[in-house]
Amino acid sequence: MTVRSKKAEKLKPVYLITGSDGPKVEKAIRRLRERVASDSGTDLNIDVFDASVSPALEVLQAAGTLPFGEGVRLVLVKNAGSFSKPDKDAICTYLSDPPAHAVLALTGGGIRKNEALYKAVQASGQVLSFESPSPANLPRWAQEQAAGLSLKLGLREARRLVFLTGADQRAIIAELEKLSAYLGGAAAVGMEEIEDLCWVSSEVRIWDLTDALGAKDRAAVFRHLEAMLATQTAPAAAFFSIARHLRMLAEVVAACDRGENAAGAAQALGLKPYPAKKLAEQSKGFTAAELRRAVCIIAELDADIKGRVDISPDLALEMALSRVLDAVS
Repeated sequence: MTVRSKKAEKLKPVYLITGSDGPKVEKAIRRLRERVASDSGTDLNIDVFDASVSPALEVLQAAGTLPFGEGVRLVLVKNAGSFSKPDKDAICTYLSDPPAHAVLALTGGGIRKNEALYKAVQASGQVLSFESPSPANLPRWAQEQAAGLSLKLGLREARRLVFLTGADQRAIIAELEKLSAYLGGAAAVGMEEIEDLCWVSSEVRIWDLTDALGAKDRAAVFRHLEAMLATQTAPAAAFFSIARHLRMLAEVVAACDRGENAAGAAQALGLKPYPAKKLAEQSKGFTAAELRRAVCIIAELDADIKGRVDISPDLALEMALSRVLDAVS
């Protein structure tokens, strides 16, 4: 969004700022607020409402209030899609002849392109839609964000960063800012810095744990479990992921025993190509009997976590995993 150019282009009466790319949406809103505050010399000309709480009448009353001093009044509305139809109709009526002293900024999703309000914004102002990059393009996007911080981020490192953050754009930016502060500005980011400094989502920690379990790597299983529990991930969340992984392994092994292809059996479970490939490879290290024992142990863990035994859920999970590893070794 180019809210301000060298000639300080005139602001439009209304903006709809929306899209799945949260960082860009937030940046556009921030720049609009800064422009209004700069033009008037105060932030008293900025009113903020939440459409899920405030009716359109309150919003339009604010828009009808003259600004202090020079500049315009910015009326910022969060969650604009939460307005009722009568509220949206009232805003459409307002936009048929908006005052010159106000800028109405509607933000959030929920306003469809075929709605009268969307069309009214297009006619009187501007729709600014920012969509997130596709998962395949996130590493390139991460590299662009890194370059903006004078960091050199290789594609391999970018892919690892995206994976560790769970493909969360805000988390990627936060981790890049952390790396920039640690490295002191312009520098190349290595894999070592990413592994040592970057936050790992709880979902990724569980994947690391189930991968270690699939490899029958006892040391790695308990290392990842300790790291995961240190982030206060609920044992129940780990239980469900472990149970699901063992059941999928059992299904692939059973399919192979019937003469089917492991890769095909893994894909039939609805997994994406890479997880399906990993599951198929892991299945080669197990027998059906081993997995039956493991699944039975994990089934008992469900009751233990819910209080059947007088031990903490964390300890119950650790003990069950130890028994599972014994059963498949």
